[in-house]
Amino acid sequence: MSVGVEAVSRLRDVQAQVRAARLKQRDAEVERLVLLIAATHFNRRALAGAGTLREDLPLTTRGALAALAAGGDPGEDSIVLL
Repeated sequence: MSVGVEAVSRLRDVQAQVRAARLKQRDAEVERLVLLIAATHFNRRALAGAGTLREDLPLTTRGALAALAAGGDPGEDSIVLL
């Protein structure tokens, strides 16, 4: 199992940033994508207005971190706020 992590310090164009991360995931042939986002007020507002992003990256921060800490497959792509 391979997990790719894309770190974002500031969400600007959420759709474009997710699209770029997905292209990297495809090109690197990784099975899971973790979109690691700085847990700022600005980014939280951007995520709240991002519409269907949670459908595309459904696993929560808590679920993703628990699975990764256990050394297992997160099972889904995820957004992690840190």
